[in-house]
Amino acid sequence: MPFDKRKAIFGVLIAGITGGLLFLPAIYFIGLAIAPPRPIPATAHVSPVVAEALWARANGGRATELTPLSPVVMAQFAACMAIEDFKDTTPGDARRVEACRDYLPAMQGVEYLSTVHMRDANLKPSFREGISRFATSVWLTRSWTKTEFLDSLASRGEFGAGLRGVEAASRAYFDKGAGELTLPQAALLASFIGDRSTAFDPWCEPTAAAQMRGRVLQRMRDDLVIDDAGFTAANTSELALGPPPADHKPCSG
Repeated sequence: MPFDKRKAIFGVLIAGITGGLLFLPAIYFIGLAIAPPRPIPATAHVSPVVAEALWARANGGRATELTPLSPVVMAQFAACMAIEDFKDTTPGDARRVEACRDYLPAMQGVEYLSTVHMRDANLKPSFREGISRFATSVWLTRSWTKTEFLDSLASRGEFGAGLRGVEAASRAYFDKGAGELTLPQAALLASFIGDRSTAFDPWCEPTAAAQMRGRVLQRMRDDLVIDDAGFTAANTSELALGPPPADHKPCSG
């Protein structure tokens, strides 16, 4: 039987596409099988202003819900990144990711929450941890609502200085409950999320804290959650921190 080069190439192409489509689902199901028990959503609700600030910090964009991750969505994101990479020659990926984040809304926050879940299960960085984190992130986008995600992010997130949870962090930084926070205070608190260290001190570094708050407020304005006037008022307001804790070290310099 004569060799048909065209059919062979077509067959290899079909096999490659099929393999690519099956690879991610296979990794997903394997990851779920070896991952810790899947997280349960938090039951305590956060105020709308805190929720919006956390959504902006998580790179949620203008999406009204989590977008279920799939090979198609990830391919769209990869294609967008490739196009932006061709157009943008500046170093670093931040600008390209920002331009393409609508394909993966809140993915930064989802991946962070999955990482926290792995740490809570005492999983160290490893192949198992990586594949489990990937599978859990995909599962979260397919199983949780936006509200469940934000409530859980608020409840389980790390806000610097060894603080876990938005309520404890709000009382530590502002001496009041999270439900009483103003827009600029909520944005400042959201900017701290993901910080496990005690190195950053807003009482001693107010300028840096204001800059961090400004980035969250900018995203909220880009997402049309606040208007220009609201952005300006919040971005130029005082930090309105409460008194530092009793064991706070004096600021150097």
